[in-house]
Amino acid sequence: MTDGARVLVLSDDDDVAEPLAALLKRCGHRVAVNGAADGLEDLKEGPPDLLILDRDLPSNLYQEVMALLEKRYRPASFPLIILGGGPSPAAPRGWHEDAVRSVARPPAPGEMQATASALLRLAFYRPYRDLVHDLSGPVTSIHALSRSLARLAPQGESDRQTIDRLIREADRLMTLMEEFQRARRPGPP
Repeated sequence: MTDGARVLVLSDDDDVAEPLAALLKRCGHRVAVNGAADGLEDLKEGPPDLLILDRDLPSNLYQEVMALLEKRYRPASFPLIILGGGPSPAAPRGWHEDAVRSVARPPAPGEMQATASALLRLAFYRPYRDLVHDLSGPVTSIHALSRSLARLAPQGESDRQTIDRLIREADRLMTLMEEFQRARRPGPP
């Protein structure tokens, strides 16, 4: 796990929240435990590194938290664990699918640490994944255009040198993107 992540636990059930907070603190995280009303105020101040939301909050407060997440933080999609959310928790609309997990209430031994660790790790890499996703279209287009330009008859030596340089740079961009993608994949390259 990332050391010192700011974790916010929203639960009105002290029998679940307090042991969970103690566990996460032993893992080196900074943990705040709040009921939904106080938790809403904390969320309005800014996103935590990880939010653990108890599905057993009163329905109106749970829906209020979800509405705030959808309205204010959807583009950020910080890590969210829904405690007791079932196999397919209803994530806030527009939330990154890899930023939300469900954990049984109470969690199995080691499950909370593993889930929190995985979500925090993904949160670190997500901007890079999004960057590659955002760049893949333009890089592929530039690479294809450079190939099309190479088929044109250059008007002179200057044109040929410019086209050759464009092809080399497009190849380099494509190679960099492919190498970055391969380096991020688990297992053998």
